[in-house]
Amino acid sequence: MPSRSQSVLLPLGLVAACLYAGRVFVAPRAPGLRPRAGKALVALQGAASSVPTGLVYPSPEEAAKTREVDGIKLYSTHAWTDDMVPILEAESKPEQAPVMIGVAADSGCGKSTVLRRVLGALGTEVKPGHTAIGDMLTVICLDDYHINDRAGRKATSLSALDARENDFALMGAQIEALKQGKAIYKPIYNHDTGNKDPPELIQPNKVFVVEGLHPIYDEKARANLDMALYIDIVNDVKFAWKIQRDVAERGWTEDQVREDIEKRLPDFAEYVDPQKKDADVVLRYEPSDQGLPYLKVKLIQKKGGAFPAISLKKEMTLTGSKPGATLKQYDDDWYGSPVSVVEMDGEIDMDNMAEQVAEIEANLEGLNGRSPSELTDAMVKLKDSPGSQNGTGLLQAIIAMKIREVYDKLTQ
Repeated sequence: MPSRSQSVLLPLGLVAACLYAGRVFVAPRAPGLRPRAGKALVALQGAASSVPTGLVYPSPEEAAKTREVDGIKLYSTHAWTDDMVPILEAESKPEQAPVMIGVAADSGCGKSTVLRRVLGALGTEVKPGHTAIGDMLTVICLDDYHINDRAGRKATSLSALDARENDFALMGAQIEALKQGKAIYKPIYNHDTGNKDPPELIQPNKVFVVEGLHPIYDEKARANLDMALYIDIVNDVKFAWKIQRDVAERGWTEDQVREDIEKRLPDFAEYVDPQKKDADVVLRYEPSDQGLPYLKVKLIQKKGGAFPAISLKKEMTLTGSKPGATLKQYDDDWYGSPVSVVEMDGEIDMDNMAEQVAEIEANLEGLNGRSPSELTDAMVKLKDSPGSQNGTGLLQAIIAMKIREVYDKLTQ
């Protein structure tokens, strides 16, 4: 693992991108289930000298130290220094507006594996650090907009999922500013310590991925997204994944894992899950028709939305190793909006991966790859990555290519 002082290039799948308390975990793989991300891991980090503010919002002590700049409240719990402002002119304003992609999901739902494939499609890398930044892409983790630190949330008895624990006014204003080519001082939530560290300066970039619990929740933030993705995992699958991780990594029992999920369910249902109705595309995980541990993964594409749709020329079945896989497409209604669904149930034969993915690629319309074999090549290159054997890897790779298509359309 690189030390904090090292500056090396890593695929983002090896960087902890807001994945459950700011970390990516590795756990033994149950058959058919998606392992956690990569071999070398880097946790989200804040300042080297991380200290608590000792403040809780709301409180008279916090209010006495809060100031306002250009109509934006700078809550003192964000550890602002006196010389900082929330929005400022960039060192170099970009010629074109940055492309903003929102990725919403509950903690531990695989956002970092999606981002790794996005980096592959864009042909770029990022440097590790609290905020992952590369020559064309910056990843904003929205945990940074938690108003209170870990101790403060204990005092308020509110979870990080609760809207009252998130500074949506600052988030919306800063995402809008980045879209306009301005720089920002973005708060830092230090997952190592649980503290709010002093904000960091973020300059414009060609692409921003804003990911976390609430990127589609706030109206102003949502209005500045060029495409919104929601990762939707039904409770049975989520429970299986958390068992896979928490029993191995934390020594929890299955009952403790279930209790932890159920404790979060009310806030998740109220503040996170409703975002999927406003997403342009949803990546949904359900138990396979053949039962867990196998998966049915759906690409739910909103008709007329910002996601450039794909379709199947015909339904298909892939055989070989058990359980095999079926792919089909159908129209549906998604929270009152018409959608087109491409679904993969089961797993491909990994011993014949290239041949089977090539068969799928030839059966897709609207993929618009840069070569006839781009999807197959990308899948083979990341063969050992999480979910490559099921619809996880295939549909994530397609989403990554479509994000690049959106970028190309908006910047050419």
